Amino acid sequence: MQYDSIINTGESSTAEFKSSFNQEVIEAVGAFANKNGGIIIIGLKSSSKVLGVQLAEESLQKWLNEIKSKTEPVLVPDIETVKYKGKTLVAITFKESPIKPVAVQGRYFIRHENSVHVMSPTEIGDCTLRTQNSSWDFVLDDSSSMDDISLKKVVQSIQRINQRGYHISKDPLEFLRKNRLLRDGKLTFAAEMLFAKDWHINTAVQMGFFQSPTIIKDKGEAHGDLISQVEEIYEFVKKHINCQVVISDKLENDLVWDYPLKAIRELILNMIVHRDYHSTSESCVKVFDDHIEFFNPGKLMDGLTTDDLNSGNYLSTLRNKAIANHFNMLGEIEKYGSGITRVIGLFQEAGLPTPSIEEICGGIRVTVQKTVSKDTEKDTEKVTENQRKILSTITQDPQASQEKIALIVGINRANVAKNLKKLVEMGLVKRVGPDKGGHWEITSKI
Repeated sequence: MQYDSIINTGESSTAEFKSSFNQEVIEAVGAFANKNGGIIIIGLKSSSKVLGVQLAEESLQKWLNEIKSKTEPVLVPDIETVKYKGKTLVAITFKESPIKPVAVQGRYFIRHENSVHVMSPTEIGDCTLRTQNSSWDFVLDDSSSMDDISLKKVVQSIQRINQRGYHISKDPLEFLRKNRLLRDGKLTFAAEMLFAKDWHINTAVQMGFFQSPTIIKDKGEAHGDLISQVEEIYEFVKKHINCQVVISDKLENDLVWDYPLKAIRELILNMIVHRDYHSTSESCVKVFDDHIEFFNPGKLMDGLTTDDLNSGNYLSTLRNKAIANHFNMLGEIEKYGSGITRVIGLFQEAGLPTPSIEEICGGIRVTVQKTVSKDTEKDTEKVTENQRKILSTITQDPQASQEKIALIVGINRANVAKNLKKLVEMGLVKRVGPDKGGHWEITSKI
């Protein structure tokens, strides 16, 4: 293994440096084994401070034996000496444990970014369930009874699924058993929340329409079954955003909303499916005149970051597999883990600012805007002369074709398409309707 690049990069989610071998090294081994594996290099204070280690004849074997004796299940990492800048270092390398969580003398640790943390009871439980390829919502609730759910709602779900071309038995009890939502006569937590007869204590979502951060003009609460919650939250948002009729040459005029409705629904589905239902916090949707905030309790799973979500370069780990599976059967979720990517794409297509995603107060907040942000306004200073001519052309003729724009501006059609794409990304224009029959709309003046 090439250690130079690891050392130069510094500590990370999969690398840690230690001055000497001690109890903290073994705890770090357990933390890495409970996550994605990693490497510990002993003899380093930092990338720039190389201390080296003094080794006796049996040192490495003693270290290995101590790791084995203090971990359960037993961990047997690879240990080797490394020469670096004239000093002797020791590299301890190990893979993610197939059986988790791994304990270090009865305590459980996990790696978060570049530090080791003691695992919470919830993290320990989730880690155990993931080892079994399960999740907490598949767990049976010993206090539950069939009176807690509505079989009529189960039948309604079956009907929706069959309308998509499936041929599922209409027997609600058989459906629950086949999907592991009812076992040994007991309901899972997922079954209780998906088909709650009236309301469920863990599912409340607060909704508000705000005139200002402190003045609420309208509010509501969705606390029924998860399936009806999607519709209730969706209708609340639609109630408080604007819709304009755009007259076109088609038989029916277009309805243009402040935000792409498919993206709004996708964000609501993400809240319902990925929420941490163990948290004492509640999900919250705040609608303002110029933006909407979607807050969901629960940190990102398995080292995922907001940068990963923004880039679309990630593999999603499901927190609630049973709930996600049911919404997938209903056709609400097209592909696991791709919701945020679709939302960003829909906002870009609409010529609106890219949604912001941030970790806050133990949860995730997604903010969408219907107006161009100040940062985007600054970008207008970078508008080229050709782009200004294009803006002027579509201001006078919103239905102008790319061929017509090319003729007026004096550039070829390919350059027109390239510049229009850039103007959309900058939030200055958006396309309303299809390529044929649609029109351009100026969303911000420069």
